[in-house]
Formats: sequence, C-alpha cells, structure tokens
Amino acid sequence: MKVRHHDLEVELPDEWWVAAGMSNFAPLSSAYRCDHISAGHRRVCLIRIADIEPVRRAPGVPIFNDSPLDGTPASERVQCILRGFVHNAELPPVEVLRQTKSGLYRFCLKDGTHRLYCSLAAGYTEIPAVKAFNSESSDSGREFGELC
Repeated sequence: MKVRHHDLEVELPDEWWVAAGMSNFAPLSSAYRCDHISAGHRRVCLIRIADIEPVRRAPGVPIFNDSPLDGTPASERVQCILRGFVHNAELPPVEVLRQTKSGLYRFCLKDGTHRLYCSLAAGYTEIPAVKAFNSESSDSGREFGELC
C-alpha cells in the first residue's frame, strides 16, 4: 500500500498490513490512544498530521527500517503498532519540535516515524505529540518551544 504525506510517498507492504489484522480497520477517533505515562512529565497534545513536515531519511534508508538500537525488524515494529491500533491500545506519543522558520509546516518530527506513517495508513488525521528536547541548543536538557 502507498502512504502519502504531502509530497512524500511511502510503501507499507500489504502483507504487514494483513498480518496485523488491519484489513477491515476503521479508526474510531482522529488519533490513536496515547500512553501518557511514556510522555513523562511532558504535556501531550493532539496535533494535525498535516502540520508535520515529511520525514526525509538518508538515501537508501527506508521510512520503515529495522531498529538501530536492538535490530528489531521493520516488519515487526510496524505490525506491533498496527496491532495496537486494532486493539485500541495505548501507544507512546511522537516527539516534535515547533518549526522556528516560517514555512509550510508547523512541526518537524524528532521521534516516532513509524507511528506517524502507520497513523496515516490507518486513516488518522491527528497524532498525540510531546515536545522533543532540542539537542542542538546549549540548553539541551530543557524543552524547546511551545507545542500547544
């Protein structure tokens, strides 16, 4: 299946979709259920997926990739998220930064690419989000900007 996010088109293999039980899935709300505990003490906001800049990975690195931390295959990572949607389970919010430059998108994604593109494929229009930490600034231990 092709998943489109603005000018970016992503391939989500049909066999992953079917294996996760998504064949007859219809979203019950505008976003998946959020696991607020995983957000720590950060405020969770629902933001429009359309307001998030498309993720651009390095050439040859697919959107749905194996975990660089533990080697979990992309298929397993994606199917776990999709099964969460099917069972209306709570999933962690994505992490975003508010764009500081004026442009087409209000936010850029810092963590949660698989959750974002699975959400698009499932028909969600919003996504639970928290402010990411800005590792590029001198105050990297503090949250950066307002989210909602």
